[in-house]
Amino acid sequence: MRILIATYWYLPHVGGVNTYVNVLRKELIRAGHQVDVLAHHPDMDKYYMVHTGRYLTKAKIKQVVYDNVIKYYETSQPYVDPWVRWREIERYAYELAAVTFNLKGYDLIHTQDIISTRALWRVKPRHVPLVSTIHGLLATEHVIAGDVTSRRSIPWKYVCKEEYYGATSATKTIVPTAWLKRKLSGPNYGVPARILHTIPYGMDIGEFLQKYNAPTYSYVPPVPAGKTVLICPARLVPVKGHRYLLKALHMLKQRRNDFVCWLIGNGILYDELVAMAHSLGIMDVVHFLGDRNDVPQLMKKSDILVLPSVQDNHPFSIMEAQVAGKLVVASDAGGIPEMVSHNKTGFIFSSRNSEDLAAKLNTVLSNPFIRKQAAEQGRKWGMIRWAPSTLLDKTMKMYLAALGKE
Repeated sequence: MRILIATYWYLPHVGGVNTYVNVLRKELIRAGHQVDVLAHHPDMDKYYMVHTGRYLTKAKIKQVVYDNVIKYYETSQPYVDPWVRWREIERYAYELAAVTFNLKGYDLIHTQDIISTRALWRVKPRHVPLVSTIHGLLATEHVIAGDVTSRRSIPWKYVCKEEYYGATSATKTIVPTAWLKRKLSGPNYGVPARILHTIPYGMDIGEFLQKYNAPTYSYVPPVPAGKTVLICPARLVPVKGHRYLLKALHMLKQRRNDFVCWLIGNGILYDELVAMAHSLGIMDVVHFLGDRNDVPQLMKKSDILVLPSVQDNHPFSIMEAQVAGKLVVASDAGGIPEMVSHNKTGFIFSSRNSEDLAAKLNTVLSNPFIRKQAAEQGRKWGMIRWAPSTLLDKTMKMYLAALGKE
C-alpha cells in the first residue's frame, strides 16, 4: 500500500508523536509498504514531506485563509474569541496545504491528531479511507496551560467540539490507552466508545538499546560517589508537573542527601523552574540539562526515572526506562497506571501530590533490593509489551478494516 502519515504538529521534535511516527513508518516499510509523512516543518513556516523535502510555504496559503476567516467572524460572529479564530485559520490553512500534495495517490491516510484528522476528512478523496490515532487530550491540556480559563467559555466549548469531531471524523480511530477512551467517551466530549480502538504504543527496542549502550560526547554532570541519579526527561511545560517534582525534591533533601536529579528538556517554564529551584535551595541537587539528543545514554547513567505528569497518555520515557531495566516512579495521571503496576513493575504516586512523591522516592532510595526487583520485573514486562511487531500487527488490522478487507 501507499500510505500517508499526516500530522498538524511539526516533525521532527522531542516527543511521543515523533517517536510513534518513526516506529510505525519503519515497521510499515519493513512490511513492504510505501510511506510518506506530511507535517509542519520545525520552523512552522511551511508544510512539507518529511523524508522527501517537498514543501509548501505557509504564508502563501495562510494569508488567503486569514482574510476570509477574519472577515466572516467580524461580520457574523464578532463575539468569538481571537484564540478560537486563530485555531480555525490554522486548520483551514492545513486543509488547503494537504490538497496540494496529491491525496488521490494514496491507498490510506493515517492522521496523528484531531486537527489533521478533521482537516483531511474534509478534503481527502472519498475512496481513500482515513485512520486516526489520537495521542492525547488537548482540551484539558489547554486548561492546564491557561489557554482556556473557564469551562463556561466559548474557547472551552470549542475545544470540546474539536475533540469530538477529531475523534469521529476517521473511518477508524485508535487511542493508545483505555484512559483516553474513557475520557473521550465521557460527558465532556460524547464520542461513542464503540468507535474507539485501543492499541498501545510500540518502540524499536533494538535501536533504543543500541543508542543506550553507545558513548555520549556531550556534557554529563559528575555524580559524587554514593549518589543515586534521578532522571526526568520531559518538556518543561505545565502538563508535565515539574513544579510538584521540585517541591518533592525539597522535602526529600530535608531527609537525605544521597541523590541528584537531572531534568532533560526545555520549554516555557524553564526560567520559572530555575527560579523555583533556587528559592527551594535545591540547585545543588538539580541539574537542568536542556534538550538533548543523547537521552538513552543519559538514562544508562541514571538509576530511577521520575515522571510527575499532571496529565499524560502513554509516555515513551516509561517504555524506554522499562526496557533499560530502570525503576519507574510515576504519577497516576492519565494512562500511566496501565503501563506501571504499583509495587510490582514500578511505583505510582498521586498526581499533584509532592508529599506522596517525596515519600515514594524516599522508600525506593532506602530499599535497593525492592528497587532492583521492581526494575527487573518492569524490564521483563516491557520487552514483551512494547515490541514493535505488536504495534504493526494491530495497526494493520485497523487498516484492513478501514479498507473493508477484514
